Amino acid sequence: MRLGVLLSATFLVLAIPATTTAGTFPDSHDQVPAGWTGAVFRLSQQFPATDPSRATPPPTYPWQQIDFHTKPAEYIKAVFDYVQEGNREVDWAVQNNAVRPWYHAPWMHSGEKGREFVRGLTRERFTPAPRPGETGELGPQQTACAQNWAVGFLNAPGGYVLGQVWANPDAPDPLKALFPEGTVAAKLLFTAASLDQVPYLNGTLEWDANIDTLPAGDTRCTNSSGRSIQKVRLLQMDLAIRDKRADDTTGWVFATYSYDGSRGGAGWWERMVPVGVMWGNDPNLNLAAFNAGTRVTQSWINPDLRTPQHLGYLGRLNGPVDNPKSSCLSCHMTAEVPARTNILPPNPTPAEPDRPMPWFRNMPAGNSLDQRSIGTDYNLQISNGIQNFQLWKQAKDGFVAPPPRPPAGPGPLAMPAPGAAVPAADDGQVLMIDGERVYRVER
Repeated sequence: MRLGVLLSATFLVLAIPATTTAGTFPDSHDQVPAGWTGAVFRLSQQFPATDPSRATPPPTYPWQQIDFHTKPAEYIKAVFDYVQEGNREVDWAVQNNAVRPWYHAPWMHSGEKGREFVRGLTRERFTPAPRPGETGELGPQQTACAQNWAVGFLNAPGGYVLGQVWANPDAPDPLKALFPEGTVAAKLLFTAASLDQVPYLNGTLEWDANIDTLPAGDTRCTNSSGRSIQKVRLLQMDLAIRDKRADDTTGWVFATYSYDGSRGGAGWWERMVPVGVMWGNDPNLNLAAFNAGTRVTQSWINPDLRTPQHLGYLGRLNGPVDNPKSSCLSCHMTAEVPARTNILPPNPTPAEPDRPMPWFRNMPAGNSLDQRSIGTDYNLQISNGIQNFQLWKQAKDGFVAPPPRPPAGPGPLAMPAPGAAVPAADDGQVLMIDGERVYRVER
């Protein structure tokens, strides 16, 4: 739960500290080598000092005139175009966007999955090699494991919140993670899979990136011998929009695009195809309901998908890089400090077919799945960054000052506590921070 939902909007505006100054946070995990002449990632961290959503007159956005319930494809195309505008022209150096600036979350540089120096990509879930007799998640030609890397960024309303969370670089405050209407988060996801493994990526956006060097035959992409410059290809693009019209479910609209090289269009962006849009987790869609013929009603899945897609649990929305056990909203619903909830739900069993269902609630924006933690409003980069900071501080000083504790008892928007997280079949990594067992936050 969080204290922030109990406070008035006026108080939040009056209580904000000064904005974080540029250059406070490192750009990348690895150093730029001497003689490197290629692109170099720079963290966009000149966060807005005031909340753009409170401007007079208030800002308007093109998707606000479109109902995502009835016209989801039109709605998300308006958001997609908004994200593209000005960013393609600067090759996604989003701080240089002449139309509108975008911002990166701090402290994603830390750890073995941290931001590489060329494009600021962080390592995502790998796509495992298919087992004998199975088809790969990326398609029938996939035979090897594929590592995947991504870079995310937020528009000005979201950047304002990043600045408030990290206003004191030595004491990030998760209570400030409450995003205003109009916030947009976007993420570009790239795969290191070759074109012979994923031929439908022909013609997509390609970047050089400093990513893990893996031996042939590594079926789970875990045996890195260090990083080296390699080619990565855009496979997926994720979008998240804070939209009050979704307040009766989660307060957020999530969407995923995937690349399809067989489509027409002069540029790669014209061959990005929406996989779907979701605004709720369909909490009543359990295994029994699915087997009886019920399908998602709080998502739209594109009926004209021509590339391999595995979707999420029981047909909920997920992208081709994502874990099929979860969904877009379910995954991000675990964003909290400390991370007491595993990002993945447990597998159902014959005796307990509803074991995964606590991960598919409709949790209101700004809350936490585990009521002992502070939610970061569906933003895993904030919870991940704070955890990275805490791990660094613990290794450096031997302790971490604990984050502010929410008051006892549920707040007015609080969800029922799910209880102890049940370990999943491929359970998340467990860490100890200040003597407490928490899960590694994954993106």
